[in-house]
Amino acid sequence: MTKRLTLALLSTLLSAPAAGAVPDACAPASAGLSDLGYASYRDGAAIRGITVDLLEEIHRRSGCVFQLGWYPHGRVYAQFFSGQLDVTGAALRNTERDQHGVWLPYTYSQFELVLLNQSAGEFRSLADFVEHSTARLNVARSIAYSPATQAQMDRLQKLGRLEYVNDYGVVFRKILAGRADGTLAPPAIHVLHQRQFHLLGRMRASTFAESPRAMVGIYVSKQLPAAQRRRYAEAVRAIVGDGTVQQIYLRYLDADVTRQIFAGGVRDILDAMPAD
Repeated sequence: MTKRLTLALLSTLLSAPAAGAVPDACAPASAGLSDLGYASYRDGAAIRGITVDLLEEIHRRSGCVFQLGWYPHGRVYAQFFSGQLDVTGAALRNTERDQHGVWLPYTYSQFELVLLNQSAGEFRSLADFVEHSTARLNVARSIAYSPATQAQMDRLQKLGRLEYVNDYGVVFRKILAGRADGTLAPPAIHVLHQRQFHLLGRMRASTFAESPRAMVGIYVSKQLPAAQRRRYAEAVRAIVGDGTVQQIYLRYLDADVTRQIFAGGVRDILDAMPAD
């Protein structure tokens, strides 16, 4: 296996249109997924998670087929920017990504400071954590953070208390091995890894001032035909509007976490959808 942690073969997601779907609605599209907790994760040879279920639902409603590939998180965007991928998994919006793709939001996310119990405290902000703790963080490369969060991460790195690694699997292996004390991650990511590494009850997660709740979506390459992009957008808008996205989340996260994620409803997500 090469450094690019990919499947031996691309797995085709629902290669035959589902009953009631529009047949031959658009050409197959390659979708790049990576280790993002319950958003997307490996289960043996299969790729599962919220994003996979979202793509399945887009397929069911549009007839569009997706081919799934597995990559380190940073590699997804390198492939996307070079035109080798048509769709990315769960993504915060930023200017660089907007140059190459159209963003279709479908959920909310908020980073939390996740620390082993012995390192946890009542930190009001990440700046407070930097100034009043000696705990070390590991984070995954190529994750987009708010400018205020990144500024504090830069401070941590200068202090020798932050390390970037390939993915969240590595992050939690290092926490388990005592080589890091915590990380920054939203619940959909850290809950899965705490379960996988038997760390539930041994870690505490808290929101912090520098990372407000933000919307998350898939990116669709601008190289795809406009009509195909519109089919994706129509499907995502319907999935959000009729409550299907919350039902997808409930397959992976408990009701309290799901309610927290979608507190206030989905109006802001629908308003952020592209008009065309």
